[in-house]
Amino acid sequence: MKEIMLDAKQKSIRLKELKNYGSSLRPLYTIGLEIELTVGESPDTLHKIFTDAGLITRDTIPFDIVSNFRGSADNKPFYSALIVHEGVTKKYEVVARDTGGFLRTRINYEPVVYPDELRLTHPAEFSRLDIEVEEWELHNYRHYFMLFISSKRYESFDMWVKREKEVEKDLEFTLIKVNLVESELREKKAPCSWYLKRLSVFEGFDLEKEVRRKIEVE
Repeated sequence: MKEIMLDAKQKSIRLKELKNYGSSLRPLYTIGLEIELTVGESPDTLHKIFTDAGLITRDTIPFDIVSNFRGSADNKPFYSALIVHEGVTKKYEVVARDTGGFLRTRINYEPVVYPDELRLTHPAEFSRLDIEVEEWELHNYRHYFMLFISSKRYESFDMWVKREKEVEKDLEFTLIKVNLVESELREKKAPCSWYLKRLSVFEGFDLEKEVRRKIEVE
């Protein structure tokens, strides 16, 4: 990972859900947060930084069939972006197509890439191929099934990156919005920690630490 740090102009962490669906002796927490950050860098620069940080990979944007893993609970694509490819602005998507499976334990999804001429090009390769990203979003929803045991465990990660403009001040900035939810946690802790580690690229601002602090005071 390259040591490139971002300066967050504004930041907000909001606890959207903290509920114990278990008992005091056997807690099962569902914890959800909304994070908003504004930075001066463009969505394209952020795309390169988060690719280097390990957030944009084949783990988060699969190109092979995966099980119990899709874009979101409401079927958003794994990844969507407005890109400039060979001088033309295009909408690029990696969507999850349900291919069936064992409904009680496993559901398989096949990633399908649009447009067809870019079906072999992964977003992690955009920078190397001089493909510019004007805005982008990333969605991951992992659900877990367990044989003979009732389980509602899931992880949900949604991220949007878009250039905005404050007309009154004639200022442009990039808004980063992230929603994180994880269920059936045995203790109060930061949800989706794998993602938080890869999002923590801000100068003088430890995002993962700030999220933990927000949860601990509740």
